[in-house]
Amino acid sequence: MFKWIVFSALLSLVFADDLVVKTYLNDVRADGFETNVELEHHSRQSAIGDEHGNMKGAYEYITPEGEHVKVTYTADENGYHPESEWLPTPPPIPDYILKAIEYIKAHPHAE
Repeated sequence: MFKWIVFSALLSLVFADDLVVKTYLNDVRADGFETNVELEHHSRQSAIGDEHGNMKGAYEYITPEGEHVKVTYTADENGYHPESEWLPTPPPIPDYILKAIEYIKAHPHAE
């Protein structure tokens, strides 16, 4: 399902503007698929997947400010796992919380 969402989103970009498609590959087989789309203005999307629904892929583009954004991802039975320097990260866990967790582990509740 996810592969069709990504493909549809990129395809809508192609038809929304008069963008030139430099590369287009959409190979669907019984054992999986491979897709690759590259547009003239340096936007790219690629993914490979197997018959079990596992996927690996990446997409990238240039922001209006001229910055290069690239996201790689895997999607499998454990969910969607994107990686990029552009993705937000949670703040570090405070020391007092880490100490409390260690205390709880060392002193389990007796029933």
